[in-house]
Amino acid sequence: MAHDEDPPAQPRVPVWLDTAAQLTWRALVVLTGVGALVLLVTRLYLVSLPVVIALILATIAVPPARRLERRGLPRLAAASIVVAGGGGALVGGVALLVPAFADQVGDLGPTVLDAFSRLLEWLEASPLGIDRAQLDGLLADALGNVGALSGELATRAGSIAIAVGEVLTALVLAVVLLFFFVKDGEDLVGWFIARTPARLRDDVRAAGARGWGALAGYVRGTAAIALIDAIGVGVGLLVVGVPLVLPLTVLVFVGGFVPVIGAFTSGLLATLVALAAGGLSSALAVLAVVLVVQQVEGNVLQPVIMRRAVALHPVVILGVLTAGTVVVGLAGAFLAVPLAATLAAVGNELRLRGELRRAGTAPGPRPVGGRGIDPVLVLPEALPVEPRRPRRRRRDGAADA
Repeated sequence: MAHDEDPPAQPRVPVWLDTAAQLTWRALVVLTGVGALVLLVTRLYLVSLPVVIALILATIAVPPARRLERRGLPRLAAASIVVAGGGGALVGGVALLVPAFADQVGDLGPTVLDAFSRLLEWLEASPLGIDRAQLDGLLADALGNVGALSGELATRAGSIAIAVGEVLTALVLAVVLLFFFVKDGEDLVGWFIARTPARLRDDVRAAGARGWGALAGYVRGTAAIALIDAIGVGVGLLVVGVPLVLPLTVLVFVGGFVPVIGAFTSGLLATLVALAAGGLSSALAVLAVVLVVQQVEGNVLQPVIMRRAVALHPVVILGVLTAGTVVVGLAGAFLAVPLAATLAAVGNELRLRGELRRAGTAPGPRPVGGRGIDPVLVLPEALPVEPRRPRRRRRDGAADA
């Protein structure tokens, strides 16, 4: 007697639930790995932070050092001149600005508080009907908290001294690392590539060049934009006749390295100072200057200067800024966005290379991502290890190291 075939067994778990479960546990594994890496980096911040700072500074120092080499200087001399000259110029500039800055910055706090008080008076008299007594109470509580914090910091002088020592140690290590990155950058890259599997070397070369180019473009572009913003706002403050021009201009420049939040904070301070010094008309004039400068930055400077860097959406920037500040503190606010831009560039390069492979094309060792490629450090295509430059013969017959 023939029996009908048994129907196929139905899965007890729906397909969509099985797929969601697989994605979930894989995402958990990835997040656990990322969390462990972040924890390790933050615990070893005396090493990781100088490395990141040195890499960022190297994007500025490597091009002039290579130009000096092309003019005939040995690599050691070129790296020494660039690093020592750049550090000396920075220290000299700070030494020239500090006296004038210190004379004016002492008046910045009282001026801002006076402007804030005027703003509260205006809000009280406005149709909004805000209770001035409640605002004064909130302001007094905030100042009281600041005073309590200052007293607590004064009682923890030993911890502050240790923190200062750690900062100085990190700065010294960053300078030393910067010198070796400028002098032996290509050798370090070649050493790392030589220890990767042969099948991954092209990807490592291309991703490294792409990330380096994105970081270099971001750092140089951000510095140029911050300088232009500071000059524009400083000239506007001089024209309007606002006091404390130097500290406000310096704050605008420093704020330019913290996207979105830095420009807003420095512009708000400049407007408050103008309100306290010249009244509502001066404040409106300074506000107009700040808005014009920011519009020029967003619509002209960013597309032109930052075309070699990776463009990040403002939502991503705010998220990265918040995460960096929470995890690392003030240093995270400055370093989070360039690191995110670099990782985005590397990820984009790897994605494009994967698409080429799936299409049947074997990508070479050069980046295929286009923008963000720095011609200074594009690596040779054939050799797994970066070749050392041949020694140059001086006129006396000796060989340069």
